Amino acid sequence: MIRFGTAGWRGVVGQDFTFRQVRRLLWALSRLLPKTDPPQPVLVAYDTRLLSEKLAQEAVDVFTHFGFPTVLADRDLPAPALAWAVRQRPGLLGVMFTASHNPPEYNGVKLYTKDGVLAGREFTDRVEREVEHLASQPEPFFLRREELVRVEPLGEAYLAALEAHVDWDAVRRIPGKVVVDPLFGTAREFLDRLLLAHGVPTRVLHATKDPYFGGYAPECTPANLATLREAVREEGAILGLATDGDADRFGVVDGSCRVLPPNPVLAALVDYLTGSRRLGAGPGGVGRTVATTRLVDRIAAARGLELLETPVGFPSLGPLLLSGRVCVGVEESAGLGVSAHLPERDGIFACLLLAEMVGATGLPLRALLRNLFGRYGTLLSRRVQLPLREESPRALELLRGRQFREFAGLAVTRVEREGGVLLELAGGAWVLWRLSGTEPKVRLYAEAPTTNLLRVLVREAKKTWRKAEEEVRHV
Repeated sequence: MIRFGTAGWRGVVGQDFTFRQVRRLLWALSRLLPKTDPPQPVLVAYDTRLLSEKLAQEAVDVFTHFGFPTVLADRDLPAPALAWAVRQRPGLLGVMFTASHNPPEYNGVKLYTKDGVLAGREFTDRVEREVEHLASQPEPFFLRREELVRVEPLGEAYLAALEAHVDWDAVRRIPGKVVVDPLFGTAREFLDRLLLAHGVPTRVLHATKDPYFGGYAPECTPANLATLREAVREEGAILGLATDGDADRFGVVDGSCRVLPPNPVLAALVDYLTGSRRLGAGPGGVGRTVATTRLVDRIAAARGLELLETPVGFPSLGPLLLSGRVCVGVEESAGLGVSAHLPERDGIFACLLLAEMVGATGLPLRALLRNLFGRYGTLLSRRVQLPLREESPRALELLRGRQFREFAGLAVTRVEREGGVLLELAGGAWVLWRLSGTEPKVRLYAEAPTTNLLRVLVREAKKTWRKAEEEVRHV
């Protein structure tokens, strides 16, 4: 069964994600895409995972069989580079074979519209229905039409955009060395290439193509960035920058070798971009997903900008960036989008903006975050992942039906039940329960002004979830 989550369709290769399922998806897409005059191409790209390039070749077979001109990337490509290419052409659709930050045994598909944003539910729901319709029909033999195929370096225009959208004079003023870790993913020869080309002292880690990502998931977690931390220590570097498997998200290590959590870093970037930098900060406001730090709200209020809250998943922010209503959009899982650059999250661009911010201010990240908390108040956040059990969906429904007047001794000031259960609490704290749209996990979020209260909220959120699952089991 093919089901799109917050960032495409993903599954374990050979179990949920098979060649037969992929061909059926591509067949469904071919039936839904319009024929244009002159013909617009479908753009196909892939990451460094096992079978991704082979799956991309299958996509070329199917799309050209149905008469669609198809452009295939000449190498594994960052997801934001495909989003840029689809928008620039324009193309009918961008099809990216990637499972992003998931473990090596996963693969997946992301779909980008001609506007360069991830396809939303309106389109993916139609795709899912069409796939189900085709399940009862015999699969045709897909014959590639070579005259409709082109292989091109789709990343070059994206690199040119980064050259234009980054303040390289500021980047070159970084008072120290930078270490870059693409985690064996697609950012290699993009992020490092740009920094080196501009004379920034840079050490590069894990810059080879490894479908197994060194034996772990290509996600910017503290555990996975241990090598980056050590390299920052060895080099005495001021900054360590990382990207996930398809380079749409980022991670950062500061000069004291700490892996910084995404939320305060995102808030610092929002403060910079809507303040002294003013990149894309015209009439547009600031957007954040429901699971993202409320520091962003405080910054928007101080700047006199509209703050828009969206459900989890960058597809909710993309249209707002595209329309200009939002100039900067952030999500807590280290996703940043800037309307003046690309209406989609871009981990490579985020890393370069971090380098630019450090160079422009002359301050290390630790000092920048200390200043941020000094101006807007301290908010500390945490995300906890629990295994998805058979009873988990019903447990979430149970919480949705519950009336909350207080939680952990704090008055509940707002309850939101779309996509999960959010409780906003007195004093600026909040908790959120939701099911992941990309992995078989339950995610609990909490934010509070003090470490002690954050610890209490996380403990109570876990306890509340366990009780809900137990109630479901005993029904």
